[in-house]
Order: sequence, then structure tokens, then C-alpha cells
Amino acid sequence: MKRLYLVILLISLLGLTACQDAERTISAADVAENDRYGGTLTFAISVPIVGDLLDPHRSASPGNSRIQRSMFDSLVAQEEDGSFAPWLATEWEISEDQKSYTFHLRDDVTFTDGTPFNAEAVKFNFERIKNLDAPGLSLSFIGPYESTEIIDEHTVRIHFSKPFSPFLSNLATENLAMVSPTAVEERGDSFAVNPVGSGPFKVTDYTLGTEYVLERNEDYNWGPANAGHTGKAYLDKLVIKIITEDSTRVSSLHSGDVDAIDTIPPQHVEVLENDKDLNISEVELLNYNAAIQFNATEGLLQDKELREALRVGVDWDAIVRTVYLGTYDRAYAALSPSLLGADTDLEGDWEFNAGESEAMLDELGWKKGEDGIRVKDGKRLSLEMIDFYANREKRMDVMTMVQNSWKNIGVELNIHTISRGEYTDRRMAGDYDMWIGSQYGPDPDGVLRAYLVAKEGYHDEYEDTRVTELLDAATDEQDTEKRAALYQQLQEYLFEEVYSIPVYVLPYTVAASKQVYDIDFDTKGSPYFYDTWVLPE
Repeated sequence: MKRLYLVILLISLLGLTACQDAERTISAADVAENDRYGGTLTFAISVPIVGDLLDPHRSASPGNSRIQRSMFDSLVAQEEDGSFAPWLATEWEISEDQKSYTFHLRDDVTFTDGTPFNAEAVKFNFERIKNLDAPGLSLSFIGPYESTEIIDEHTVRIHFSKPFSPFLSNLATENLAMVSPTAVEERGDSFAVNPVGSGPFKVTDYTLGTEYVLERNEDYNWGPANAGHTGKAYLDKLVIKIITEDSTRVSSLHSGDVDAIDTIPPQHVEVLENDKDLNISEVELLNYNAAIQFNATEGLLQDKELREALRVGVDWDAIVRTVYLGTYDRAYAALSPSLLGADTDLEGDWEFNAGESEAMLDELGWKKGEDGIRVKDGKRLSLEMIDFYANREKRMDVMTMVQNSWKNIGVELNIHTISRGEYTDRRMAGDYDMWIGSQYGPDPDGVLRAYLVAKEGYHDEYEDTRVTELLDAATDEQDTEKRAALYQQLQEYLFEEVYSIPVYVLPYTVAASKQVYDIDFDTKGSPYFYDTWVLPE
């Protein structure tokens, strides 16, 4: 079987069907729409639901997004070409000064608790995001938000203190989706794990951290304008299982215990490709490439030349090839190739040179001790990396190889996988040297700002006003080409300052039974199951 890829190069919403139909004995056209209703899809994801949060305003993890997208609706949807389509808003206008957005809302929408969606609900959602203690990505996604003005029952105006170019792209994500004000107030803390939206599915049962059962919203009739059908979802039920162990996830697909899985382990790609009962798709995510992030304002890594020595002291090409077996590309810049402003000029600007790295460390006064680890003024060159995801995407395999490479040049790296709570506390306090991560988002601002600008109460890893100046200039700018140029300038600055080391470009892979049709992906690469159906038996 040939390799089947669906690649999102800019911003797209594509299903699995286009590539699959040629491989099927029955095509989608052979099944009448009325016959597509019914059935259950069981989908296994590779990452945990961080904090067990299903509240879209409080989460930032991709695992959370992969459940939330089918539960919550957005005001707008984003098209493949980057334009926007109606969803809960039928139309909108932007003021001449680019600081106000007026949305005309549908008048037939209800949340799954039966309460109405209207202008008051929109205002409640934006004010909630503004005032949440732990808002996840949502707060950065509303940028310089100022206030919400209710014009009438189904018209609302959002005001910003200055232009904010990413707003509509961010608005199309589940992080700015609409939640029920009544449910928020009535459920209190339990809303986080049992939330209420207006989406095509609703949670009816769950085992925290293991399995979430979503059933169809029978009243649903307000899907996005770019969806494949209207009315309620085709599936009766959607079951999301969290299976973090790679081999178990793959064997569950082979055995039929699940109908689809994500994040195909590199060592299993060839086997799954050759399985005539399966189809594989790959989405090139819009993201901040997986990178080692340095704490440049506390500890030893305040020294820029030391950070540079660490960068050139590792054969990054060899690590990415070895760990990912040719299924992931090496990253050179902060932004993935599919995002606006991705900087391709940095490729080749830094290469492995252990000799140069050792010379730099010598010059800095770090001399090798008896055990091979360098010492300066009686202090060992010992660094600590913290993480809570364990071996997500084989990141710990990457870091173990990095650890060995740095040991060869006299640098000790201690890798500590800790609880989410301890990780958060230490990140807030600045008690670490580095961490590794990536960030999904439809616009460069969302993924860059999340990693480069400290949230309130968190330690600032960079304390660099130049970073925020470039980010703010890019969000003020309305011309797309000029915005891209500013993001390229920022990536070059990050390279010069060695604030991070990009490692790999993260694809999102999905393998599904050929009985499964039309799994779509939103602008963040999260699967969306409104149009999904399974072949009737």
C-alpha cells in the first residue's frame, strides 16, 4: 500500500476521505447520507488530558484539544485558504481602526443544557477568559482585549485597545469557543471536567485520564459553513481513549479495539502502511517546533556563550534521524514550515562541531575534572531539565541522546520527569535550567507568545523587551507580508540569542480503519468529528 498523506501547508480543514476513496471497495458516494447516521467511533490518543481539563478556556494541551473541538463551537471557522466562514456568527464587520469587531449571531443556537446562546453569552465568555486565574491559551488568544458591548440580543461588539491581527484565527479555535454561562455558574469547579458547550457532541460519561464518552447532540443544527453536511452529527457516539504507550495503542488498532489512533510511533509506520485494512494520514501542524527552551535569566544558562556551546556540541541531524527513523524533519527555526513567517534561511546556519564546542567551553573557563565533567570556580557544569509528559513523541529518547552528547564535551545533564503540579510550581519559580516542548496554534503570535512571554505569576525566562516589541509590532501590523517579515526577524533574533534549540518539526499522524470516513482537522490540527461516519455493517 502506498503512503497516504494529507498535508496542511497553511491553514486547512481536510478529511481523510480524499486519499482513502481510491483504496476502498466502497466509496463514500455509494452510501446515501441517511445511511451514514449511527454507530460509534473509538479514537485512541497518545497524550494525557492535562489536569483532566475539558474546559477550553483553561487548557493548552493538544490532548485536551482533541476532545474539546467536537464539544464546543466557535464564532467563526477558518477556511483552507486562510479566509473565514460563518459558524455561530453569521457575519461580522471590522472597524476602520481595526480595534472593534461586530458579530451578528445566529438566533437558533442552544447549549446542551438547554440555555440560549446570545450576545450576553458571548460577553460572559470573553469576560470569563479575561478574569480566569489559570486561563491556558485563551488569555493570550484575546491579546489586547478591552471589553464586550452588547448591541442587541444577537449582536455583539468586541473592543481591543489596539489592533490585534491574529484575532479571527484565534477565534476559530476551541480555546475561544463558547461555553454555557449557566453551567459555569452552577457547576463551579466540576465544570472543568464536565463542561457544557453547544457543539455536535456532549460528554455523558468519563473515567478521568482514561476514557471519555461523548454522545451526539440531537438538537444540533448549526455546524460551520465549511462543514460537509448540515444538521446533527452522523455518529451516535464518540469514545476517546487515552493510550500513551505506543505499542499498546498500535495493537489496539490492529485488534479492532479502537477504530483510529493518533501519533503513530516511527517504528510502526511501515507496518501500518502495509496493512490493507488501514489508512494513514499526516497533518503538518501549525506550531512552534519542538525545541529545548533555556532559562536564560537564572542559573548557569544566563551565559549566552555557554548556550551557544551547548547548541553546536550536539549532532542534531543524527538524533532526529535515529529517534524518528526519517518520519520527522529536523527543525532549524522556531516556527514550523506551514506557519506564516516560518524562517527557512536559518537552515544550515548552525552545525555540529564538538571541537568548536569544547574550545568555547575552555575559553569560558570550564575545565574538565577527573570524571570528565567540567568545573569552574569549584562549581560543576551540571544542568537540569524538567518534564512531566514522560516520553511523549519520544522526547525523552531525544534528551537521553542529548545528555550523552553533552557528557562527551564535559557537560552533565540531569533529566527529571516530575508531576504536573511540581512542574508548574518550578516553572513559576524559575527553578530549572531547561525544558522541551512544542505549541500548536493557527497564528504565529499564539505559539510564540505562549513560549516567549511570561504569564502573570510565572518566571520570565528571557526578560527581553526586544522579543515583546517584535511580537507586538507583528500583531499591530495588518499587512500579511510585513507580519511575516517581523516573525522572521524575531526567529533570527532568537537564534542569535540562543534562547532555544529547535529540534524537530512535529507532524500529526492518524491511522484509521477503512470503515472510517471524513475525520477532519481544525486549524490547530485537532481532529473534528462532526462530519465523521463509519461504514454501516
